[in-house]
Amino acid sequence: MTTGIETFPKQVKRSRLAHHGRVVWAIVRKDLAEITTNTQFIVMSLLPVFIFLLYRLMVSGIDNSSILDIAVYDSGNSALVSAMVENELLELHIVTSETALQNQIEEGEMSGIQIPASFDAEVAAGNRPALQIWLNPADGMRSETAEWQRFIETEIMKLGQQTLPAQIEWTELEANRFTDETTLNSYLLIVVLTMVFFMTGANLIAMLIAEEKEKKMGVVLINSPANPYHVALGKSIAGTLSITAVLGLIILLNGGLTGNWPLALLYLALTLPVTLGIAILTGSVVQTSKQCNSWLSIGMILMLVPAWFSELLTLPEPFATFFDFIPTQFLVRGLSDALNNRDATIAHSPNFAAWLGVMAVVFGLAMWRLYQNPKSIIAHS
Repeated sequence: MTTGIETFPKQVKRSRLAHHGRVVWAIVRKDLAEITTNTQFIVMSLLPVFIFLLYRLMVSGIDNSSILDIAVYDSGNSALVSAMVENELLELHIVTSETALQNQIEEGEMSGIQIPASFDAEVAAGNRPALQIWLNPADGMRSETAEWQRFIETEIMKLGQQTLPAQIEWTELEANRFTDETTLNSYLLIVVLTMVFFMTGANLIAMLIAEEKEKKMGVVLINSPANPYHVALGKSIAGTLSITAVLGLIILLNGGLTGNWPLALLYLALTLPVTLGIAILTGSVVQTSKQCNSWLSIGMILMLVPAWFSELLTLPEPFATFFDFIPTQFLVRGLSDALNNRDATIAHSPNFAAWLGVMAVVFGLAMWRLYQNPKSIIAHS
């Protein structure tokens, strides 16, 4: 008898949790359907993707992305060079000295090959001469570099030997040397990633909340099993799924993240509660989706643009000091450090601690607002 009395409250508790879960999931499904069918929401969600692709198209030169640059120092007119010239996927940069070869590899950021003067004669004699090759794949060119390796070996094997008639020394240069171009790419990636959270994600969730007010959701909830907390949680989950999908698409199109990417992902994870907090605060204050779109867009621009410029430019006083008080600069600087420095750690990153504090304050304010006035989520206050 005692066992039955003790298990009854547990069953009731599980039943209530299941009930809350069903109510929240119903709101999530409704909002996801609206996000994926409403033209305004679709454009808002995919705007960062469009900007990212536009940059790739206009700056990165997609049409030439499959061409591999090779620096070549050939001191003996080798037939290997002639074979490479006929390969349309290779762009050869012929140099006349070892010094020039090293300069091209280091400054031009390309792979390189040094062919000895007697290379062809040594191969024909059955010897195994040395062939020095440097592998320096640019961003997104690893498959082309591997194809070039196979091409070199195939051309040498055409001499009919059973074993490779050359002692090839492959020197793979450090893959993640961060150059000015890489830094610019990571900077623009940071701009797009922060846009996903603050200029689209926060706006999307806040507009979903504001729309419920316009549709008199408070009246509907009187006769429904849902309450304001269900509404806030459901819309937060729907917005989180949308933000995660867009982030994943951008990172996939970027070919992954550089540097200390786990730390970069941790920064993005901390940014999600900040976004949800801003969205809940805004949605609880504004009365219409039009107000939400106008005021939140202006606010996010004022919060993000100074942080972007403070990372890219050295600002004069008093602007540099003023921009230091903008919270988003901790996120931008932290992401920049993580994406451009493999050795970046939480312990040596004051930006991480500062951004963690910002997250706690913003999310705490949103929860306090929801606790003090839960009806502000569903009705005009």
